[in-house]
Amino acid sequence: MNVDLNSIGGGGLQARFNREFEKVVKNMRDPNTSYKDVRKVTITLSFKQDEDRNTCTCTCDVQSKLAKAKTFETNFGIGQDLNTKEYVAKEYGTQIPGQLAMEDVTPSAGAETAGNVKTFSKQKLSPAIGG
Repeated sequence: MNVDLNSIGGGGLQARFNREFEKVVKNMRDPNTSYKDVRKVTITLSFKQDEDRNTCTCTCDVQSKLAKAKTFETNFGIGQDLNTKEYVAKEYGTQIPGQLAMEDVTPSAGAETAGNVKTFSKQKLSPAIGG
């Protein structure tokens, strides 16, 4: 007996396999997943026959098992707004909370330049996060 899996369900089994296989390939190419994890495509054909044993119903199921996304860490500064007394949490990266980056400060209109030194205007800062 030779069964062409492409013909089962009018090509439905092949179409579902192709969809799950594409998910596996995309998951394997995703840099947010572990390269070590094994991915799987499982085809399950379940057969239930009638009492006379002349016909059966075939239930087709195609599932993929993918690698989960890697975990990552980030940092939050937590505290209380000194003005409103509300508790706050703010994500930060390499910058110290409350520290201004040069991009946050704009030159004053008509700022004087002496060589490579410019006069910068004061910026309104967000409320302090603290104890």
